[in-house]
Amino acid sequence: MRHTRDILMAELWTSVILTALTVLLFETNILLPGAFSEDDQAQLMAGILMILVVIGFIPLSLYLFKIRYVHEQLTSDESLAPRRLLLWGTIRMMMLCLPMFVCMILYYIFGENVRFFYLSVICALCLFMVYPNLSRCLAETGINSKAKDYDPDPNDDNPRSY
Repeated sequence: MRHTRDILMAELWTSVILTALTVLLFETNILLPGAFSEDDQAQLMAGILMILVVIGFIPLSLYLFKIRYVHEQLTSDESLAPRRLLLWGTIRMMMLCLPMFVCMILYYIFGENVRFFYLSVICALCLFMVYPNLSRCLAETGINSKAKDYDPDPNDDNPRSY
């Protein structure tokens, strides 16, 4: 389960770092903002599309593990739980991280239109609700971390390391 958690953490932090790097590149004028600031129709269409994507993906990503099919996938077989959590956790993470990154790029491309900035910030705030710590990973897969027979790493002598 630790390996799954580490991959999900890497996905989250890679997305956050890429978004921060985008901000850094545009704010230092290495990349010039406002390439499409004069195209009002493209700006409107991109705005509508991103609003729909963000408004649709946020509730879906937060509710994803409660959908019966997904919940049964995660909790039915404890031996397959880490692999299935990795699949569904990656889908959930990308439902928040990709719109966050795209909205930040659109914010600068359309001449710092704050609509895209706020959408990106909203996605970033939602990442706190799906932060993949080990206790959340165990709870979402139905694995009892307090069980006597549960040992996340039998080769590790430190029981508090998980």
